[in-house]
Parts: sequence; structure tokens; C-alpha cells
Amino acid sequence: MVVITLASCSSNDDPTNLASETAGIYSGYTVASCSYFSNMVASRQDVTISTTELNKINVSYQSDTWGTITISNAELSGTEGNIRISGTGKSVMGHAGNAAKEYDCRMEGTLAGKKLELTFSCPAIMGGLKIEFKQGDIPAEIVVPGTYDGYTEAKSAYFTGMMADDQKIVITNNSDNTYNIGYNSDTWGEFSIEKATVAYSDGIFTIEGDGITKMGMSGNVKEYVCSFEGRIDAEKEDPEFTFSVPAVMGGLSIVFHTGDMPAAE
Repeated sequence: MVVITLASCSSNDDPTNLASETAGIYSGYTVASCSYFSNMVASRQDVTISTTELNKINVSYQSDTWGTITISNAELSGTEGNIRISGTGKSVMGHAGNAAKEYDCRMEGTLAGKKLELTFSCPAIMGGLKIEFKQGDIPAEIVVPGTYDGYTEAKSAYFTGMMADDQKIVITNNSDNTYNIGYNSDTWGEFSIEKATVAYSDGIFTIEGDGITKMGMSGNVKEYVCSFEGRIDAEKEDPEFTFSVPAVMGGLSIVFHTGDMPAAE
């Protein structure tokens, strides 16, 4: 007698469709660099992912800053919770008043722990444009530090509207999420703010702290307590800073603006 045993196939052998884990709209920010600039930030950026077939997706990025990028049938690999994404497509962009053109674009990225990060590379745009998309809010350390050039407008109990051109503020990042502010002016003296703190809300960083200023006239330099507050939009298009020195001239306030000083009327 011959006994025959039949084995059934298991449904566990069905392939996993990673595309179903990626579909959705992802909100975040971008940091872009090319031959002409580096680390240009754009806030309120969205990437849309839709599924096409097993382990393949379409990626759409539409931006007021960078135009439109479309990646069709991007390939997925890896495992759930740690998905790698790669593909090629087209970028449609115009700049400097020129009509929009279509360029080749490559995309690489990951979806790790439900957090999306993508890099779009467009070799023919501005000597090689790279746009990095990161899901979530912009970290302060990307936006806040830097050198700010502009002019100041001051007022006190004795005057208003005193202006000074060619002014510079330097903000540096400490290792503990605080910031140092330095402002040396031929007009107003030396200001030093240590460990200023930053908060973020709706695309605006607010920064504030206390410190010391050294100022005086005719060589009679004294040290005074001062405070600092400011606001920086994510794109750094219109930052504004204010130094306040209560013990000088009945209360001195120096407002710093970036850009060129307005011409006298």
C-alpha cells in the first residue's frame, strides 16, 4: 500500500505591497542648493504620493518656489517601516522671468517610521539643483543662525528716527538649543546676547534674550543691561530685530531691518 500526502500552499507567500504604506499627502519643508546658492529654505511644502501597482508609486511635488516635479512609477524596496524610494521623472520650472521648461529629474528617498524624506536632483538646472524635502516643521538651527546685513532705526526719550546704515548682526547656534547674538556698531556700540531662546509658530521663528551692551560718547564707555527680541520668517525674506536698553537716554530702542536703508525724503 502506498500512502500519498498532499501539502497545501500557504497564503503567507503572497508578496507585500509597500505602495499601500506610502500613499498620502506629506507636509514639510525643503532645503535647496545649486551652483549659485546653498541651503535656500522653503516652508509649507507638500508632496503627494499615489499608488500605481505592486511596489510602485507616483510622486508629485508642486511648489510656488520650485515649480512642479512629477515622478511616475517610482520603485519601492525594503520593508514596512523602512522603505526606500527611487525613480526618475520631470521637473517643470522657470526662473529669472523665463518661460517654464521641462528638465530631467531623479529622486531618491526613504519613508522610515512614517517620516518621509526625499531628494530631487536636476543636473541641468542652475548648474545642478538639489531639493531636499523633509516632513515636519523646520528646525530652528536651519533657519535662525547666520549673518544679517541691513540698517537700524533708533528712538529714545530724546529723539526718534535716527538711522544707521551698513549694520550687521551675527547669530550663532549653541549646542543646547540656544543662540548667541552679536551686534557691533560704530553708531551704537557693542551688544552681546547669550543663550537667547527660540519658538516657532505658523512659519515664524521668534527669538528673545537678555545681555549686555557697551556704549558711550567721547571715550566714556559704560556697560548696560539690554534685551533682544526678533522675528524671522522661514524664508528669511523679512526678519526684524529689536535691542532695548532701558537705562540709556530715557529708554533706547534700536530696530534692525535687513536690506538697504530707505533714501531720505
